Amino acid sequence: IAEDSDRKYEEVARKLVILEGELERSEERAEVAESKCGDLEEELKIVTNNLKSLEAQADKYSTKEDKYEEEIKLLEEKLKEAETRAEFAERSVAKLEKTIDDLEGKRSLYK
Repeated sequence: IAEDSDRKYEEVARKLVILEGELERSEERAEVAESKCGDLEEELKIVTNNLKSLEAQADKYSTKEDKYEEEIKLLEEKLKEAETRAEFAERSVAKLEKTIDDLEGKRSLYK
């Protein structure tokens, strides 16, 4: 009975040593994982702040884009008006030149 108890004790003692080694390795892995988790949380904060900054810039640039599109629209309207006025002025000049030519032709007849 004593031998059986000694054998069981030694077996339990070996298992305890093995389990203590496994526990130590598991605790080390847990510490590494916790450290890595902290690093990742810090990186996540940085990325989140960068994302917020980029979103704010996107909103700002979207507003500018809308403003510029409106300005382009107004400038295009002004360009059309200017082109229409220029065409009218060109037609008026052509008519006046024709009138001048006609008058000069009549004047030369009277000389």
